[in-house]
Amino acid sequence: MMKLKHALAGLTSIVMLTSAAMAQPYGKGAAMMGGYGGGYGMGPGMISGCDNAAYAGLDLTPEQHKAIAGIHEQASKAMWQLMGTVHGHGHHMQGMFGLGPLDEAETRKSFQAMADAQKAMFELQLNTRKKLEAVLTKDQREKLNRHWRSR
Repeated sequence: MMKLKHALAGLTSIVMLTSAAMAQPYGKGAAMMGGYGGGYGMGPGMISGCDNAAYAGLDLTPEQHKAIAGIHEQASKAMWQLMGTVHGHGHHMQGMFGLGPLDEAETRKSFQAMADAQKAMFELQLNTRKKLEAVLTKDQREKLNRHWRSR
């Protein structure tokens, strides 16, 4: 029983660290994220606005700037909500590994809810990227893809 508790405690630690890492911006442009309502929790391709270095040379029109800002604002709100779900379940699971009996079914249920929220974050990033690319012209998409490949 003690080995199971240690194994589950280790798994919880890994899940929580993974969740925290997934929720952080990363890459060269991460320090620049912040325009148009934030950019926290967004990964590569998830821009915070038109001031991101990846978009600087694309000569975006005012309409594209507005569309991109709107897409980002919508995605950012959804991402914050999902991150809250992930973190909430992580904290709940952490509390389950304290002293006393372990409710394995409840622990698995909480883990599954956290995993579902992480999958939803992934889907949100993919869908946001598609929406952003739809705003760009073919030439702008090619320039952007060259930028991401050069990183």
